[in-house]
Amino acid sequence: MISRPIIAMLAVWPLPDCCVSLYLQPVHRRHQEYACWHGASPCRRRRITGIDMPFGFASLRPPPMAALRPYLVFILLWPIAGLLIAGASWLLLLGNFSRERDAAERQALESTLKIATERATQTRGNLAMIDQVLLMIRLQWQALDGTMKLDQFGKVADPAGVPLKISVFGADARLRMTNAPGLWSAAELRRVDQLPFFANQQLRAADDMFIGMPIPDEARLHYIVRFSRKLLDRDGEFAGVAVVSVDPDNLIADFDPSRLGTHGFLAAVGSDGMLRAFKLGESFRRIELLPMSLRQALASAGGSALVRGNEFGDGISRYVGWQAVDGFPLMVLAGADQPHAMALVRERERASRQTATGASVALLIFVLAGMTMSGRLALQRYRLTVAQDAYRKATEASTEGFFITAPVRDGSGNVIDYVTVDCNEQGAALSNSTREELIGKRVSALSRDIPVEPAVTLLAQAMAHGSAEGDLESQRDGKTTHVRIKVRRSGDVLAVTLRDVTLERAHVSNLERKNFEDTLTGLPNRAWVGKCLPDAVARAKAGGKSLAVLFVDLDGFKAVNDTFGHAAGDELLQIVARRLKVAVRPGDHVARLGGDEFIVILENLHGTAEAAQVAARVLQAFHAGVAIGAGTASVGASVGISMCPGDAQDVDMLLRHADIAMYEVKTSGKNGCRFFDPAFYGAMRQRKQRENELQAAIADNQFVMHYQVRVDAATQHAVSLEALVRWNHPAAGLLYPDEFIPLAEETGMIVPLGEVVVESVCAQIAAWTRDGCPPLPVSINVSSRQFNERDMHALFLEALERHGIPPRGSRSS
Repeated sequence: MISRPIIAMLAVWPLPDCCVSLYLQPVHRRHQEYACWHGASPCRRRRITGIDMPFGFASLRPPPMAALRPYLVFILLWPIAGLLIAGASWLLLLGNFSRERDAAERQALESTLKIATERATQTRGNLAMIDQVLLMIRLQWQALDGTMKLDQFGKVADPAGVPLKISVFGADARLRMTNAPGLWSAAELRRVDQLPFFANQQLRAADDMFIGMPIPDEARLHYIVRFSRKLLDRDGEFAGVAVVSVDPDNLIADFDPSRLGTHGFLAAVGSDGMLRAFKLGESFRRIELLPMSLRQALASAGGSALVRGNEFGDGISRYVGWQAVDGFPLMVLAGADQPHAMALVRERERASRQTATGASVALLIFVLAGMTMSGRLALQRYRLTVAQDAYRKATEASTEGFFITAPVRDGSGNVIDYVTVDCNEQGAALSNSTREELIGKRVSALSRDIPVEPAVTLLAQAMAHGSAEGDLESQRDGKTTHVRIKVRRSGDVLAVTLRDVTLERAHVSNLERKNFEDTLTGLPNRAWVGKCLPDAVARAKAGGKSLAVLFVDLDGFKAVNDTFGHAAGDELLQIVARRLKVAVRPGDHVARLGGDEFIVILENLHGTAEAAQVAARVLQAFHAGVAIGAGTASVGASVGISMCPGDAQDVDMLLRHADIAMYEVKTSGKNGCRFFDPAFYGAMRQRKQRENELQAAIADNQFVMHYQVRVDAATQHAVSLEALVRWNHPAAGLLYPDEFIPLAEETGMIVPLGEVVVESVCAQIAAWTRDGCPPLPVSINVSSRQFNERDMHALFLEALERHGIPPRGSRSS
């Protein structure tokens, strides 16, 4: 009979290009030969001989269209979805275009109205200035009975800085005075009483400023506007007209093409709808007549509107804003050409259309690729179906259990359970059932020996995320079995593999126990602390409770080792470990960091008082001597306490602060407990810094020698010198010996410092000798530690010899 591994191999054997699947069919019933067939015709036969195979495969390969038929709807969904996505995207894009254009038009209308309002405010100030000049002329005319002069108005200028052109006409319409003689033509002077500025002021009862129409010169290149007020005599009767002539371009502000475009305009319109002043873009001809729709809109004091290009005559539409000039019969208009205002929007539309076109092409390519891949997927699914049965049989020889499960859904499509589609014998054995019992059975109905709820949770995770993995414990014959489960989702089914990892788990557990256990005391070791203390800190922060770390260092342990030997020291550490476990509370953790250092972790504390109580019990455990095989050992303990979150927020700082607190106990007499003190920590850091600075000072020779003279009281002659060392600190300045000698004594740096002093003194004596000074004995202060750790006799002889100094007369103290 053909073996299972060969069946598995055949199921995944690469097919020739013309084949869709591989199946076996007997060539002749009497011969043990089988061949690869393609449909009904043999295709490059492969003969397999010498295999006992009483059964054969029927023709499992359907025609390609039959293989694709279940997936035709899915394949056709690609172009349908592509069309829907493309259509929706273009509709959304066109809708965005419309909204952006509307927003840009609103902004343009608001902008032109704002410009018109700004220019109206400026124009009002200009007109008020001109009206003020006319009123002053009338007052002087009335006060001086027509004998006034215009000299005092010579410095009055229009907004552009051009002096005002002022003329005064009497009641008889004759020109009485002017500061611009060439302004009036002879023809105008002959018919002044018929000109609008004079006739209106003479006939009107209203006493206000009259604004005339723009009057062009002969070349129609320049215009003037005449502003007039009537003159009164002392009786208040009409006595003439005062006229101020101004270039209309100077009445309104400069034209800004960056805001209004090259086809925009600024204009001032009278209450009669006729233009009084204007400024235009470079390529826009002068407005002869306002569009009808615009003249109708000017009935309101202010506003804005879009005026089509056919009304202007040049085919360019404009956004026009208008605002009445307060106190004067004038309206200021600002027009921005539509191409300029909408340029940015149209550029964005063009770029968006190009991007959308490219995206549509990419979507088309994606749809075609999706259809192609869907067709290939259908063929691959068919091949997988053909190979599934062979694969299941091949897994029977494996040590792993194998399941195929499918979800069971309710009417709403929600998964409510899972059913076993297929499994192998090994999987059935791990489930405490047979294969026949499991196939078609729901997971929720499995044996109670199997933890069903965790298994269903893993299946649900795989359905949601594609894969899941976990361990389950099951009870069988009173024994606990650990099973490793891996779940992979394939379409709407789940492939589940099970493996018995009971022995593996036991081995790992034993390794972890050895890795996290101190071999001497049986306590958790430093590796355990590094793994578990971060979790304890996280629990304390999450629960709002305090956590304390007690750093315990034995006092006198070195003496026990030196006196009784290392074996006695090991025995002492074992006893200490047991005493510490008894001293702490249930649930507290005791660990050995190494040597004679231990650590106690206290969780769920409500304050420092509880930590202090445990520390007191730890100290109490060492009051009595410790009986060991070699005798009785007397040891104590120095306990440093660090609190979380009060003293530290992370593990490293928590351990460091506990160690510093323990060191403070050591320095203050041992056999006690202290909480972490930031002040002590600061002092210790300062001492360490000074220690590092002293070490650098010795290396760089930052010391200077001062010499104190000893004088004979009788002869008043110097008899010897005493060398006194000073530290020339780079930052603190000159330091005296009491500020660094004690530190040098404690740290042992007094020895190299003494060598520096001897070398400096000998160099100075040699220099004095070379300068012809009489030799004098020089005494040097030497520490007792120098005598213990250095051969001072050799040191002095080497220094004297190096500098060529005779040893006579030299002495040290």
